[in-house]
Amino acid sequence: MKLTRAYQLLLASYAGTLLVLLAYTFRSPPQTFDSNVVLYATGTLYWALRSLPLLLFVPGLIKKSHKAASWLAYVIMLYFVFAITVLFTQGTELWGWLLLVMTLTVFITAMLFTRWQKAALRCHAEHNS
Repeated sequence: MKLTRAYQLLLASYAGTLLVLLAYTFRSPPQTFDSNVVLYATGTLYWALRSLPLLLFVPGLIKKSHKAASWLAYVIMLYFVFAITVLFTQGTELWGWLLLVMTLTVFITAMLFTRWQKAALRCHAEHNS
């Protein structure tokens, strides 16, 4: 039960982190763009590049891999540092705080999921042998 809850919260906070990064990308567009099409194309590309390290974990998370969740916890700390940097350099704005909360939630739930998934796999292996 707790394994399922940790996995669900991990996926929700992971998706929330990606959405906060998307909103942060479009929160203050540059004034040099004349067209909304160029703005959205460039912003989407920028978001994809910014989110690429996180997007690499999608196949592993779909398979409920504890190794993918463990590595995600390490990578999400880079985004945590980014959130701290945003808060200290640009003031206490909503996006920085949301990203901080989301990254901490991803980290904690990924660690809990990893621990409980490994224990469940170990228990399953002991019962089958």
